[in-house]
Amino acid sequence: MAEKYRAGQPGEHGLSEVVGFVLIIGLLVVIFSLYLTYGIPVQGRENEIVHMNAAKDQFVSYKLSLDSLFNNNKVGSTVSNSFTLGTGGGYTQGMMSFIPIMSPVSSSGVVAINDRTKDPETLSITSRSLVLNDSYHDAANLPTRIDALPKHIYVTIQGITSRDLSADTSYGIQVNGTGWTAMVNLTPRLSQFQNYTVEPSCVYSPDGPPLPIAGGQCLIPHNQFGYLNSDVLISISKDNVTSMQNYAVYKNVIPGSYSVDLMDDSYGLKPAITMPDNLFIAKTLYQINPVTNDLHIVGTGNVTYGYSELTYTIPPIPLGTLEYRAQNNYWIPQTYYYQMGGVFLTQNDGNITYKLPPEISFDYTNDPVITKKIVTVSINALTFDQNNRGIVGGSSSVQVKTNLDSITILPYAPGTANTKWIRLAINTTDNQSRTLWKNYFDYTAGAAGMPSSSYATGYLNNESFILINGYDTTDTWNDINVIASNAIFSPSIYGASGVVS
Repeated sequence: MAEKYRAGQPGEHGLSEVVGFVLIIGLLVVIFSLYLTYGIPVQGRENEIVHMNAAKDQFVSYKLSLDSLFNNNKVGSTVSNSFTLGTGGGYTQGMMSFIPIMSPVSSSGVVAINDRTKDPETLSITSRSLVLNDSYHDAANLPTRIDALPKHIYVTIQGITSRDLSADTSYGIQVNGTGWTAMVNLTPRLSQFQNYTVEPSCVYSPDGPPLPIAGGQCLIPHNQFGYLNSDVLISISKDNVTSMQNYAVYKNVIPGSYSVDLMDDSYGLKPAITMPDNLFIAKTLYQINPVTNDLHIVGTGNVTYGYSELTYTIPPIPLGTLEYRAQNNYWIPQTYYYQMGGVFLTQNDGNITYKLPPEISFDYTNDPVITKKIVTVSINALTFDQNNRGIVGGSSSVQVKTNLDSITILPYAPGTANTKWIRLAINTTDNQSRTLWKNYFDYTAGAAGMPSSSYATGYLNNESFILINGYDTTDTWNDINVIASNAIFSPSIYGASGVVS
């Protein structure tokens, strides 16, 4: 019996070692399974979150680059920006990441130009505004209020006759603005000359020595005065300092009418004119009964603008986009895109927001002259050439080179107020984008302090719009100042991998 027991012991010891090894293998399998099930997704999620934050920073950098070209008017210049399409292993971490199966699957992405919607998204602008116009100009007689810089301020002296050219005084028109005065004078020039009489003898004359002539006679000088010529002069005073004194605009004038344009650059008055302002004729000459031989000169003033008031519609402006669509494996699929100066983020769950606002802004301030409110609408339509299209997919980096083709200032009259009402609309087939734009219009108008009675937002077909009427909801006077421009960029994608089309 003892021998049998001793003979069986070696077999039992060998069995326990095999069981222990199998248990260790099983424990390792469980650990690896847990790591594959939970650790790698967490690591992959972290990698993709870090990558999406980097993508956001790259779009912010892209916006700043385009803003720099636009703000510095660098037409014809090009900037280059880098975008990383995916994690590509660059974000892989962990003690077992050297084993391929123990590392997260690398994500990829797509960079596309003008590929966000089937139909181009557009910006439309319609307003009742003062618009620069070469064929027709608005005008008003003085006195008047100016809300925009005039193209001409004419001062006219008319009805000048020959007897007005020999009067013993100056006659003119004085135009007053805030901080400046312009005086236009008709100034007869008094000249001295000598006349001679023949005397039988040379007698003393206080006007000069006599001149003997034949037969003992003398020419006796006599000083005489007369108005031999007249000029139209201009004098300018700014902040009670005379900057121009009796500058001759017309010399040796003859009977008729003469106009002087105070906005002529040579007079230096234009920089002193502020808007809004009220211009007055402080002194005018008017017609008097000519039987008394008094002056019958008539002085008038007229302000002429380089624009006319009309309902102005700008054809829809295609906006275009540069977008990055992330194909994440562990994190929410997200899309960043740049459009009209803004950086936007969309997700597959339908959420859309802007990380940086687009280049449409409102301001609501007091008019110091009439103590009413002025709405300033600033629009910088930073758009992409619709002929530029491209798409690159993969996980490596790509370069986007963007050229500023042109900058067009939209022809709203310069000044403090040029518009009675304005309607802005974004047309897009993307439902989430329409909601975003309406919310942006609501928020921006409210943040500017505009009362709800001064604007309205809404939807019309595929449009999100805002209609601004300003302080005067009856639209009888200009209380909105529109400053607008359109810049066109041409982006191109350069990638070492992926599909380019």
